[in-house]
Amino acid sequence: MSSLVDYYNDFIYKNKLEERKGIEQTLRELENGKNVILKAPTGYGKTTLTKILANAVERGNEIGSRVIHVLPLRAIVQDLYIKLIRDSKDGKIYTRSIGAQDMDYFSSPFFMKKVTVTTLDTFVMNLFKLPPVESRNIFNNYGSHYELPRAMIYSSIVIFDEAHLIGEEGRPLTAFLASLRVLSEVGVPIVIMSATIDEGLEKTIRNYINAEIVEANDYSIERNITVSKIEDPIEDARKQVREGKRVLLTFNTRRDAIDSYMRLRDLNPVLIHSKFNRFDRIELMWEVLDRNTKLVISTQVIEAGIDTTFDVLITEAAPAHNLIQRAGRVARYGGKGEVHVFPFRGKVYDEKEVSDTYNRISDRIDYSLLPRREYKVDNTLLHDLTVIDSIYADANRARSLYEQVCNIVRDTSIILGFPLHSDSTMFAIPLSEDEAKKLIEKGYPLVPEGKRLNTLNCLQLQMVKNSILGVRIKGYSREIGGILE
Repeated sequence: MSSLVDYYNDFIYKNKLEERKGIEQTLRELENGKNVILKAPTGYGKTTLTKILANAVERGNEIGSRVIHVLPLRAIVQDLYIKLIRDSKDGKIYTRSIGAQDMDYFSSPFFMKKVTVTTLDTFVMNLFKLPPVESRNIFNNYGSHYELPRAMIYSSIVIFDEAHLIGEEGRPLTAFLASLRVLSEVGVPIVIMSATIDEGLEKTIRNYINAEIVEANDYSIERNITVSKIEDPIEDARKQVREGKRVLLTFNTRRDAIDSYMRLRDLNPVLIHSKFNRFDRIELMWEVLDRNTKLVISTQVIEAGIDTTFDVLITEAAPAHNLIQRAGRVARYGGKGEVHVFPFRGKVYDEKEVSDTYNRISDRIDYSLLPRREYKVDNTLLHDLTVIDSIYADANRARSLYEQVCNIVRDTSIILGFPLHSDSTMFAIPLSEDEAKKLIEKGYPLVPEGKRLNTLNCLQLQMVKNSILGVRIKGYSREIGGILE
């Protein structure tokens, strides 16, 4: 076999899968030297593309030497990585050279595996000469091997998945677009995938790269979803579970999710959000996937990449992208389902955007809810990143930019929070910079203890320079996660 379509046919036939013409067309476009924006509905099985490409690069297809699959959230990096490893053991994927690289996983630090799953943050830092695995060396002037991961990237096929989340405004969008520009200029094959990419984001992307649009219209399942607005999510959840339905209850904030969990503990719910450590999060994810779990209470971490189905979604009002993703967890494989939306509680998202979406909800939640919007790009940051990519700029230029803006990918850094009696990163949870600052200002010690900081400005960078792992948190519970207050 040499054609990507041959590998597609081989994969579909051997695994007795239904054909996915959108994936087949994407592979054809890649072979013709085109970049692709693949628009496919929730449940389409977009990650089948990664598995087929994994088989192609393992057997020496000329389009690329490896596959890098970029995702916006650590939780779904973990989910996809586990699935790829399982498929490799089952013989569906020919290679065993599969790794993941983010704050939790370190099995492919320079992207040398045949298949690497990673976050946007980790990918961008590696691409623009600041490999996270060597951050302490870089910011303490000891140098780094930054051209190694760049060589791996430039000889790869790069997939940007869940692009509607990657394409957040501000630095994430700018870093994403800068990556697209420099990769396309040297001919790296790019696939951008999403179920809910709107016209504004699509237009913005195509301002930076040439890409063919592939609309996956060959997938349809009979889903009969009713939509209604409610006032009391707690009582509604209790009623639905008692009627024997499998329920997903979703809030926009962790605090509201925990409060509802405590009020519904008699129903044996599973709580999932971003403040669980790596080990507990893996275990909780398996419980979420277990059909015997009748009530899952979650924040927006449930929105992308979680391959399970519910009878009823009870969700706080949110922007259209988020609601569409949440609704995609209902009757995912067909049948009847219900979506119940309760009023916005005023946190996390822009109130006007949520209000406009909520007022337009009638009898369905689908792509018709997506607003027309213009995306703003930080052109100064985009230019600086593009310059760093040139052969004339070294890691010092990249380091200087990072020190100037504090974070080239996110508007806020991620800092580790350590529970009592543990300094292991395995048991730490992610904190925003603001969360970490508040803990430090309240007197919570740094880890290792005895360390001091002269300033809290650009906190993550100060920690790297001073060999500080993170900050102590008040406590941790396997039941509700990190306790910050």
